Amino acid sequence: MGFLGKLKRTEKSIDWDNAYVAKAKFYGKPDGTPFGAIALTEGTETVLPKAPQTQYAVDGKPVSEWKMVFVSTSKDSIIGDADYFTALAKIKAFVIDTKVDSILIKGLSLPELESLMT
Repeated sequence: MGFLGKLKRTEKSIDWDNAYVAKAKFYGKPDGTPFGAIALTEGTETVLPKAPQTQYAVDGKPVSEWKMVFVSTSKDSIIGDADYFTALAKIKAFVIDTKVDSILIKGLSLPELESLMT
């Protein structure tokens, strides 16, 4: 098999269809303004939106505040959260693939997940 055949085989190994597509949940702050939260779960390949503020709205209004919530399967609990865009910047080392509006993240270990909270 030539070089191009090997290259094509590598490209096909990235499978967006088997990854969990993260969905936004919305909550209200004490003043009533909404914020969005998107979970990232330990050990789960996940598709995350690059700019959720452009993809989601509440009652037709844009949501400006976003959190990434970290869920541990080994601890069976939420272990923390962080500003979505700060965490997204730290996640670059774990990106498997990217599209125009989303990124595919490898399944993270507990220490990798915890590293995103600091």
